[in-house]
Amino acid sequence: MSANISHIATSANVKLFVISFVVVAAVAQNAQDKVEILTDRSFVRENGYDFEFKTSDGVSRKEQAQLITVGDHQGIGIQGSYSYPAPDGLTYEVTFTADDKGYKPQIRVLPTDSQ
Repeated sequence: MSANISHIATSANVKLFVISFVVVAAVAQNAQDKVEILTDRSFVRENGYDFEFKTSDGVSRKEQAQLITVGDHQGIGIQGSYSYPAPDGLTYEVTFTADDKGYKPQIRVLPTDSQ
């Protein structure tokens, strides 16, 4: 019977260790996921807007918009860009325009620092 109790105690210790490990791993992952906003600017005008932001994980976005008139209709024309580090280790940048002629993106891979 004491072997049975010892086995139960060992099994409980293993379960406690596994649960503790999972909790510590989850907390560590959560700490890595925290992203800070480094820059955040925006300006709204009567005929458009501008904004930009940058975050501590390498993501950035910049956009400018203004009212446009096409025939009898008014709309908004947008120019902007955003960049982000991808899981493949490369940083991608997308520059775009969006207006009455549609969304026109251009994508490029940014050079990496060689240190």
